[in-house]
Amino acid sequence: MRRLRIPPRSVREQSGHGRRRWIASALALVLAGTVVALPPPPSTLAFWTDSEYGNGSLQAGTVNPPTNLQCSAGLLTPPTFTWALPVGGLTRSGFTWSLTGGFSGGGTLGPTATAITIPGALLDLGSATFRLSANGPGGWTSTEVTGSVGMLTAVLYFCSVP
Repeated sequence: MRRLRIPPRSVREQSGHGRRRWIASALALVLAGTVVALPPPPSTLAFWTDSEYGNGSLQAGTVNPPTNLQCSAGLLTPPTFTWALPVGGLTRSGFTWSLTGGFSGGGTLGPTATAITIPGALLDLGSATFRLSANGPGGWTSTEVTGSVGMLTAVLYFCSVP
């Protein structure tokens, strides 16, 4: 096996290499000096107040419930609930009614409705609670008025209002 011999560098090559190292070192010092000499960025203050003013008004409102709830039912006569339209309060968009307890059902009525007949198909032997409320703007509703409704036999219905 034979060893390769690398010839030594000439003086000219050695001095050129030293010069490049000296230039690189000087350039690094100049760059480092400029980085250190740069002023820091100015601080900023945020102001979270403003000189503008606004005004407005709020008004409380109430969706009034239906009044004078009454009902009628009998032999072959499914329950019918009637009521008087609320007076005053916010403008109604309609009414919502529901049956809870032994039966379930319900629906919505127009803003001038004053009666609903509970379909006999929704009723079964037993009783349930009828609930009625007025609907107002923005999803607001009135307090509920309630009554009882049911069926004694397949043809005899009943209802009552407290």
